[in-house]
Amino acid sequence: MADMSEFQPYFTNDGSVGLYNGNFDDIYHSATGALTESYEKFIYPLDFNSLLKKDDIKILDICYGIGYNSKSFLNFILKNSSKTFAKQKHYAPIYTDNNYDSNCNNYNDKIYTDNKNSDLSKKCVSGKFIQKEFFCKNSEIKENDINPKNRIIEITAVDSDANLALLSPFIKTGEKHPQKYLPKFNYEKIKKYLFSDKNVNKPSIDSDVNYILLKNLFDIDKEIFDKRGFIEIINDKSYRPFFTPEIRLLFQFCQSYRLNNLYKLVKHLNLHNIYYRYITKRYKKALKSANLGEIKIEYKFDDARKIIKSDSTTYDVVFLDAFTPSKCPCLWTVEFFKEIFEHMDSGGMLLTYSMSASVRSAMIEAGFYIGNNFSTRENKNIGTIAVKNPSLIKYPLSEFDLGLLKTKAGIFYRDENLTAQNDAIIKAHKIEVENSDKISRSQYVKQNLNR
Repeated sequence: MADMSEFQPYFTNDGSVGLYNGNFDDIYHSATGALTESYEKFIYPLDFNSLLKKDDIKILDICYGIGYNSKSFLNFILKNSSKTFAKQKHYAPIYTDNNYDSNCNNYNDKIYTDNKNSDLSKKCVSGKFIQKEFFCKNSEIKENDINPKNRIIEITAVDSDANLALLSPFIKTGEKHPQKYLPKFNYEKIKKYLFSDKNVNKPSIDSDVNYILLKNLFDIDKEIFDKRGFIEIINDKSYRPFFTPEIRLLFQFCQSYRLNNLYKLVKHLNLHNIYYRYITKRYKKALKSANLGEIKIEYKFDDARKIIKSDSTTYDVVFLDAFTPSKCPCLWTVEFFKEIFEHMDSGGMLLTYSMSASVRSAMIEAGFYIGNNFSTRENKNIGTIAVKNPSLIKYPLSEFDLGLLKTKAGIFYRDENLTAQNDAIIKAHKIEVENSDKISRSQYVKQNLNR
């Protein structure tokens, strides 16, 4: 990992870092806002009213990358269950379901309410935490109902690239002037989305979340950050704007101290012990503040198909953030969704940005009920929610969407043994589509326009 030619960083519209893949000539994150996308597509749709009553929350984060989805989840939990919040007993969190209260005057005052709690007061105020969560007066909700002590959060972070996970705690959010750092790659096709809205929010990840990630990485191997390529990137001035100064400087200080330490025998003063003691202290402080028992992050750097076949955990939440199905279909096949289905709790929820007819068709074939993730900010559907319990679906698919699944566009990808290469999956899918007697997507759309 001497360079990041395959994963070139750039600032998105909300001041968070996105990545560009040169091999696919495509971006991994929304140019309008990488962190905003994570919140809207993977966090806000969750049923936190039910989820936060659990003593043990299990999350499967497929294609962890630089960790935005897990980081956003932890950030939301820490901010909504901290002791600071608990003292404000006349306020209760609105566990986001993307319903906009029109009585609020501007975007910062939008309240995303849960349909099951329609008695929440209409008078609202903006949250004051870093992530600008939203609160509403409601004296009926008690602290213990939403904040059980010693709650454990277990995250299984899956990705084939271990190097990105190492960079995750260092990645910057909330850059106030992202337009100063123009991407180095050819960004013409996303230029119109970058820095187009001067009033866009600049959400950020609390530093405690990054220390939690560091703590868990160090627990795997205290020498994990000794990789030459990683150190070169952290010390490379050209990448410096994309890293959080606090953590990068701490790392460089400890690294420099160890390299310049003439007293080699004083082992307890080396990088690992200094750094580990510090991040462990921050980790414990964050847990205490939020009344949490423990946050466990298990990193698995391998093919997600191989990992899930050997996994026996039952998950409450699954984040599926794999690369686009048309280019990387191996994690979008019907067989893979069947594996996920078997690993999900009866009240669990799978969330993804994809609205592909082939993906949705595969989910249904695997046994899921599916629905839309609707964004009031964009006034459109922005993803898919898959569940075992149909009552969790708040935005069902339209008749048009359901009909689309019956066209050639709805023919799903197959990977019988969960071992096929992407090229082979794409080739087999193309043959199946060509031989199908179903109507095409364009024919279906034309028929519906003429009705």
